[in-house]
Amino acid sequence: MGADSWMGHVNGILYGIQFDETLDDTVVARVADGVAAGLYPGDRAETRDALNHALRHPGPLNHEIETHHSEQSIRTFLNRLSTTLATPTPPS
Repeated sequence: MGADSWMGHVNGILYGIQFDETLDDTVVARVADGVAAGLYPGDRAETRDALNHALRHPGPLNHEIETHHSEQSIRTFLNRLSTTLATPTPPS
């Protein structure tokens, strides 16, 4: 996955969380549900791949979609989101 591709995924997620006061479990669940519902580009596996690329990226992740969240807070959130997306969803 190229930088433009994974950055697009991350920027979409950052846009969706920019007004959240804290990046707690509720926000993780909301974004994970949004990925599953198709509100973000890509499926769970593609989004996890993008998050894994982002988490290995040494530079800032908050440079295009600026939020009030710190870089560490964003990285922690994206890591938690990746873990949540890795958990199989129960059959409906």
